[in-house]
Amino acid sequence: MAELFANALELMIIGMGIVFLFLTLLVVLVNGMTVIIQRFFAERPSPAPAPPPKPASEREEEVIAAISAAVHRYRQRHST
Repeated sequence: MAELFANALELMIIGMGIVFLFLTLLVVLVNGMTVIIQRFFAERPSPAPAPPPKPASEREEEVIAAISAAVHRYRQRHST
């Protein structure tokens, strides 16, 4: 019975050691990739702000007015 517990303890220690080594290797590799990516793919300066929108043409104003009227009429008919 003692030999069985000794084997179980040995297997547990080996398994935990392998998992620890794998996780340590994973952390080292991820940190290394971070350094490499930051070195070769540095952030570029942000682009200039977009120009202000152009004023709406008469056609666009007519479309906006028609949509507004349709929404207003819908709300009148379906209000509780």
